[in-house]
Amino acid sequence: MNRAPRAWVLNLDAESELAAPRRYAPTLHLRAIVERERAKLVDTLLAPGDVLVTEEGLRGDPTLRERVAGLEGVAWSPTPTALELLRRAGARVGATTPREVLRTVNARPFAAGVREPLARSSFAKFVVTTREEALAQLALSAELGWLVRRTFGAAGRGRRRLHAGKPDAAELAWLDASLALGPLVIEPWVQVTTEFTRSGWVGADGLVTISRPCFQRTTEQGAWIATERAPVGEVAGEDDAALAGAFEAAGRALASAGYVGPFGIDAYRHRRTDGRPGTVLNPLSEINARFTMDWALALSPSEQAREAGQRLDGLLEGASEGR
Repeated sequence: MNRAPRAWVLNLDAESELAAPRRYAPTLHLRAIVERERAKLVDTLLAPGDVLVTEEGLRGDPTLRERVAGLEGVAWSPTPTALELLRRAGARVGATTPREVLRTVNARPFAAGVREPLARSSFAKFVVTTREEALAQLALSAELGWLVRRTFGAAGRGRRRLHAGKPDAAELAWLDASLALGPLVIEPWVQVTTEFTRSGWVGADGLVTISRPCFQRTTEQGAWIATERAPVGEVAGEDDAALAGAFEAAGRALASAGYVGPFGIDAYRHRRTDGRPGTVLNPLSEINARFTMDWALALSPSEQAREAGQRLDGLLEGASEGR
């Protein structure tokens, strides 16, 4: 192992905490989801010697604090609850990104703003803040309907597919409840053909590192299924350059907002929305300002060391040359 052991909190419900207006208290259902998904990450994100910190462990494992004492503390997302848990376990917690910055950069309107100049032949996204704005957008024609996303959400949560036209009573209630939590992002529902991810790191000096692209599979509802590293040459050069450009834009926007740490972007190819045959690239679907499901696969510790210090401009130049 190339680094000292760490203490980890895998708070996969971070977006739910960021959405909470007051002190966060996850439901039993959400806790069960987090526990299930966390099990998929323990053997990939954690290195030998690392220690997983959980509320259950603090209560039931008398050796946990002894094993954690003095270790560097790392969270899936450095939310207040995760940092408090690390400190209670005895881990060392250094400088972290403020909660309000985390809220800003993980909010879907932030990603929509970064994406807007990159969309090219893909569809437009619309950010709405009132019921009237939402109804006006949903009334417009959309062959497959509309996808409505709340300000915060992950793993398929916080989104709903609506048919074009007038929402029914249940849909209106969902819209109103969602608007009470923040702006909504509305976009056409599309047929996704290929999903991509890119991951990397924003340094305290604004330096951004980038991984090779990965292919991703999710359910129709947006929940993660699997990720595999894209073999060299499997991603077309034009797509690779566009993905690297979107990653660059996301990284610079995160740095400008004051974020430091791991992040990733989601992207995909989808069937055209203008009726013509073929697919187009949506270069930036989401910005995830945290660790990601593909982190260990996309950026192994040896690659992180090798790529640290390489500026994104150089990586983009390599992508444009087909390397």
